[in-house]
Amino acid sequence: MEDSNLVEPEPPKSLGRLTNSEIILGIAIPPIDRLKIISSDSFEDLIREWIAGYCKKKYNSVLRTGGANDKGRDVIGFCDESKLEYDNFQCKHYDHPLMPSDIWGEIIKLCCYTYRGDYQLPRKYYFVAPQGVGGTLAGYLGNPTELKARLIDNWEKNKSIGAIDSELTTELSIYIKSLDFSIFTFLDPQDLIEQHKETNYYSARFGGGLLKRRLEPELLGYEESEFSLKFIEQLFLAYADCLKHEIKGIADLKKSKPHYEHFGRQRNSFYWAESLNQFSRDSLPEGDRSFDELKEEIYQGVVDICLAHYDDAYKRIIQTTLEASKITIHSNALVSVTKVMDKIGLCHHLVNEEKLKWI
Repeated sequence: MEDSNLVEPEPPKSLGRLTNSEIILGIAIPPIDRLKIISSDSFEDLIREWIAGYCKKKYNSVLRTGGANDKGRDVIGFCDESKLEYDNFQCKHYDHPLMPSDIWGEIIKLCCYTYRGDYQLPRKYYFVAPQGVGGTLAGYLGNPTELKARLIDNWEKNKSIGAIDSELTTELSIYIKSLDFSIFTFLDPQDLIEQHKETNYYSARFGGGLLKRRLEPELLGYEESEFSLKFIEQLFLAYADCLKHEIKGIADLKKSKPHYEHFGRQRNSFYWAESLNQFSRDSLPEGDRSFDELKEEIYQGVVDICLAHYDDAYKRIIQTTLEASKITIHSNALVSVTKVMDKIGLCHHLVNEEKLKWI
């Protein structure tokens, strides 16, 4: 029996008016909050992405060493091929802003390992955390003399750091006093997000769609040297098949205005698709296969049309590219920037790769 006193709850007013995508995927999580919920391993990967993408002019290479045996170096940005000069990024994925007690052990590691000669001091040592650093630690990091004094004061409580002798001997104390503690600093999480936004990894990591604007390709006049391209050769053969006479070059094709204009559109479409390929490389993470997957989707959509019987090869082109233009792309990462010209142009890319043939 139903309780007549039960009242249907009202939807939370804080949600506002929801979109269809929010109903399906949930309300988007702000990047600054997403930093707090990703795993510590993913956070180190994000730092590696930031160095490899945003800081690529500053560093020659990047190495993620995170793990039990990293000797206090999570992600390293090497300044040159010698790998002697470097910056260290120490990732601390905690549920609070970093406090001094969170970092004493890491500085002790650096002092002990460099004193022992396992590696040399970094040019800069960054503490990186999803919630940044607290006021007290920020004050210490802004005052190298104070930071060094506080480290010595807290050495005994934090020296148990694993497989290294970290007793503060007279020799080690002299070594620490000689060090320049201005190398220690921190990376603000909001700055990290804004800078990561300029890399190819941002959309995959935080969502929000492709951030870079796709520009139109620069379409230059036809050069006879292009005839060596397979798709140009196939187009000329198809026109010859339709006109029933040989097409030796662009001068011959100009005698048939419809075919000459068709050629211009097809050539332009090829370069539109090539610009999409370049945009994909510039906007998506290295190794992403969105462009190749889009090309395969076009292939599967048109191959049977292309293989059908036609009176001439020109009609085969017309029907195949028409079918390509109708294909609806759903799940590909490039869907928001893919144009009809790209779909047609991909047919000619497939011809260039000899996966399709007009004749």
